[in-house]
Amino acid sequence: MINIVESACFSFSKSKDKINQDSMLEPKKIAGGVILAVADGVGSYKGAEFASQSAIEHLNSLKDKNTILDYSELFSDVLKSIKKLAIENIDHERASTTLSYCFIDEYGVHIGHIGDCRVYVKQGMKLKQLTKDHTKHQQFLDEKLFTKSQLKNIKGKNVITTAISQVVPMVPDNYFISIDELELDNGLLSLYIMSDGAHSYWEKSPRFSSNTMDSIIKMGASIQRRIERKGAVDDYTFVGCKVQF
Repeated sequence: MINIVESACFSFSKSKDKINQDSMLEPKKIAGGVILAVADGVGSYKGAEFASQSAIEHLNSLKDKNTILDYSELFSDVLKSIKKLAIENIDHERASTTLSYCFIDEYGVHIGHIGDCRVYVKQGMKLKQLTKDHTKHQQFLDEKLFTKSQLKNIKGKNVITTAISQVVPMVPDNYFISIDELELDNGLLSLYIMSDGAHSYWEKSPRFSSNTMDSIIKMGASIQRRIERKGAVDDYTFVGCKVQF
């Protein structure tokens, strides 16, 4: 049986006078495993906050493992929910969202992913990124048009190439990392999902003290302080979970 040992989460708008277009699903036990998720509404389209909420509400409604791991059907069902937004309000016909979710079971970590939120796993004193961004920058890297150092001066870092949307092709990824591939710490696994408004600050200086790195709660508090000290440039969401196998 998998048990949640420690968890932490937060989701804030970039400023008090703005609507938070991120949504999150806090870690919870379901179907013999643990599920957690982050959705980031695409801010250039009206109704983005409702799109991300629809994605999380759908995930939160699921009860069995087979449905959670039927990636194609799950993303299609979320898109159907988003299409209903346009029926209710024509201004929301372009509403779109990213979605990254994890389901942890006795076999390992299952991930459904579209957009630019990131899933990380703690390995030693580092966080290893498990997902690939669906952004112009990542596309440039994949096509070997630029190096990482060259991309620092190239626009497109925050331009996503796919989302759950009626206006762009929906091309989600799914991943599975077996328990044998995971570096457990005395049977413990620490997993994180962050929206781009959070992971961009982590990546600028991807390290904390060992005392902080060993605690989900301290990690969350430290990342939140870093963002708020430097000033948020986007909505920022963090969901972290430590489980015992």
